[in-house]
Amino acid sequence: MIKDYDVNFEYGVASIITTPDNNYLFTGSYAGHLKQISLESQQVVQDYGKIHSCDIPCLETTRDSKWLITGSWDGHVKRISVESREVDKNFGQICDNAITRMNITDVDEKLLVGDRIGQLKKISSRDGELIKHFGHAHNYDISGIVITADQKFFFTTSLDGRLKQWNSEDNALVRDHGRIMDAHIYALCL
Repeated sequence: MIKDYDVNFEYGVASIITTPDNNYLFTGSYAGHLKQISLESQQVVQDYGKIHSCDIPCLETTRDSKWLITGSWDGHVKRISVESREVDKNFGQICDNAITRMNITDVDEKLLVGDRIGQLKKISSRDGELIKHFGHAHNYDISGIVITADQKFFFTTSLDGRLKQWNSEDNALVRDHGRIMDAHIYALCL
């Protein structure tokens, strides 16, 4: 083991992410707590306490490392300033069900949010305004969202093993690849 950060969450770590500049590591707990760790000093630099009423399964950071975005099991999304270490915006309840996956676009303007019953939404990462509600993009939990490097397409997966490809510009379904796995898909990367 290289380093045990021992973030000391009573109910365990539900999500973890580093900022793109590799200065900080953020951890979200199953009880809605959030901590920020300096990767240089390897110490907790901010204990936000309980920022959500339940699990934080999703964390995303903007490419400039200025903002952290949290998604909770009760469907709420919040934006936190990495510099001031304060909740900057509470976008409220974005989904009616548990948020299971999120991904932010490379230009940091849009956030794709998937939930426990297969609904998919695209919102503004600046103010939380709804850009597109895809409805039930999948019949089961959305288990993966990934955006291509050129930002032209994004892919979604669900726990029933299905994969779909979408056009980022007009949000149209490009291809339903069908069920590509006989088991659950829990992650997706390019």
